[in-house]
Amino acid sequence: MTRSHEKFPVLDGLRAISILLVLACHLLPLGPHKLRLNEMAGAMGMSLFFALSGFLITSGLIRNPNIQEFLMKRLSRILPLAYAYTLVVFLLLSFDPKSLLWTNLFLVNYLTQYLNDWNAHFWSLCVEMHFYLAAAIVMMIAGRRGLWIVWPACLGITLLRVNAGAYLAIETHLRVDEILSGACVATIYNRRLTFNSCLSSRVFPALMIVAALLWTISAWPSAAALQYFRPYMTALLLLVSLHYGATRPDTLLASRPLRYIATISYALYVIHPATAHGWMSEGSIMTKYMLKRPISFALTFIIAHLSTFFWESRWQSAARHWLRRRPQIKSAEGIVAPSNPSLSG
Repeated sequence: MTRSHEKFPVLDGLRAISILLVLACHLLPLGPHKLRLNEMAGAMGMSLFFALSGFLITSGLIRNPNIQEFLMKRLSRILPLAYAYTLVVFLLLSFDPKSLLWTNLFLVNYLTQYLNDWNAHFWSLCVEMHFYLAAAIVMMIAGRRGLWIVWPACLGITLLRVNAGAYLAIETHLRVDEILSGACVATIYNRRLTFNSCLSSRVFPALMIVAALLWTISAWPSAAALQYFRPYMTALLLLVSLHYGATRPDTLLASRPLRYIATISYALYVIHPATAHGWMSEGSIMTKYMLKRPISFALTFIIAHLSTFFWESRWQSAARHWLRRRPQIKSAEGIVAPSNPSLSG
């Protein structure tokens, strides 16, 4: 569990919900078919995943603008499992060196000819990695103050989506507003621009319901142009959830089962297509969904648990060890990050 999640335990529940929605989208038939619920679940899960990422990454940079530390932690989190997965599937299970190369360079959300059943989900990791790179460049140039660029950038990406008619896209320049919306929440939340003091704690459950409803509608494929507002409805849900969690620390979103799912969520996401590939996706409806899909879910959770606690954790521990041993490096602002920083520097 990250320090950010210790500070915001309610986010564990949201992360768990996001991965469960994605698993349901990819592994289960959600009906009736005409309502396009699989597409809606996928859009909901990814929008929530992205907004959480934007919030946590930006919050971390506000607290500690050290770029080396930021990049080391992010790369040690993403690369070990991503590379292990692609090496296995593209060298052992389906020999495809070109797909291996472009997937591991995180460019396949543009080079879509190299996307297939094994790596189709890696488009989202491409968007994430591009955001990390952009955030690092902004911090190098302008420090914490530069993070305010997420507001015009978010609006600009949405306008690009509107211009392209892209309700749902995998290219970074047509999807990253879902990450930037979470980053926008971080800039105001970390400045303590909260509304806890002006609202009763009894109001937050109702606000959560309204925010969740708006988020759901904005992810429904039949909602047409309302889908352009999905990043902002997700950001609203995130903001309300943060304040609700502050007033109700015992909320279900911070429960132990959801926190466990959140802990292994990245591994669940990376691994799950492989457990439902080939023979595991063949046969009658009964055979496929009543027999094979439970096996796929079980395998996904078992492998994700092993990966999280026995593979990924080793790399993250090594990264933390290296960071502790390295000479003290000045931050992007030229000083060591203070204990309670704000965007004003």
